Amino acid sequence: MAFDIERFVDLSKAVETSDLDWEYIKRVGISADEARILRYMADVESHTIIYLRDILSGHTAGDPEITQFMACWVYEETHHGRALDRFLAACGHAPESGRYTKVLATMSWQEHLEGFLTTNIPKLTPHFAATHMSWGAVDEMMAASAYTQLAYYTKNEELSKLLLRMAKDERRHQSFYYHQAEKRLQHPLAQAICATALRVFWNPVGMGVGEANTLGLIGALLYDDERGREDLRRMDRLMAKLPGLGWFGRVSLEVGKAIDTFRATEPERARQIDEHKANFHRERGAMPENPDFALTAAN
Repeated sequence: MAFDIERFVDLSKAVETSDLDWEYIKRVGISADEARILRYMADVESHTIIYLRDILSGHTAGDPEITQFMACWVYEETHHGRALDRFLAACGHAPESGRYTKVLATMSWQEHLEGFLTTNIPKLTPHFAATHMSWGAVDEMMAASAYTQLAYYTKNEELSKLLLRMAKDERRHQSFYYHQAEKRLQHPLAQAICATALRVFWNPVGMGVGEANTLGLIGALLYDDERGREDLRRMDRLMAKLPGLGWFGRVSLEVGKAIDTFRATEPERARQIDEHKANFHRERGAMPENPDFALTAAN
C-alpha cells in the first residue's frame, strides 16, 4: 500500500498537551530513572532539526514528497521535545539554561564524520537517499517502541497518555521512511551503500546524548526481559524485509551491548531495576503485546 503523503500532511499537528492534568502531573511526579530517560528523549527530539540538514542534501531536496514530509516531521518532533521539557519542568526537572547548545557541543567525532558524509555523498548519487530512509525507519521504530514501553512502566497516568500519543506520531513517521526505503532499495547500488552505512555507522538514535549509560539504562528497564527482547527482534525482522537488508540484526545487537555495559558499570543500579520490574509485573501483570509496527499512515 502506497504512503498517502497528502493525508499525512493534513493530519500533521503538534502533540496535544492542553488536556493533560498538570496538577496531577506535578503531584504524582516521576522517578529519578524516568527523569533521566525523559531528558534523554527530550534532547533527541529537540535536536531532530540538525538531521534535517543531512536528509535534504543533494537529490532528496528536489523530491516533493520528501520535502513535504520533512517539514511536518521536524515540526512534530520539535513539539515532542517541547512537550517532554514541559512535563519534566512540571515534575521539578526543568532543563538547565543553554541545554540545546550544550548537547550540540557534546557531539562525538563519529557524529561529525557521519554529518560530513551524509551531507556530501548524496550530492554524488541519488541512490544514497535509500540510506537516509532506511536509517530513519529504524530510528522511528525504536522511538515508537520506547515510548510505548515506558508508557506501560510509569505510574504517572498522564505521562503514559502523552507517551502513547507521541508513539502514534513516530509510527506515522516510520511508515513514511519505510515505504520510501522499500521503493529506493530496488537498485543494487542503493542496497550496497545502505548496507555499508548501516553496518559501519548506525547506532541507536541519540547514542551519546545525556548521561553515560543512559541507553543501557533504557535497555535494562524496557527491553531486558523476554518480551522486550522479542520487541527488539521484531524491529530487526521488519528491517530485514527491506531489499538487500536480509542480514539486519543491529537493533538487538546494539541495545544488547548497551545493556551489558550498563550492567557491568552500574551493577547495583541494574539489580534495583530488576527488583523493580519483578515487583511491577507482580502488581500489574504482563504488559500487553506492543502494537505491530504499522506500515501505513496511522490516523
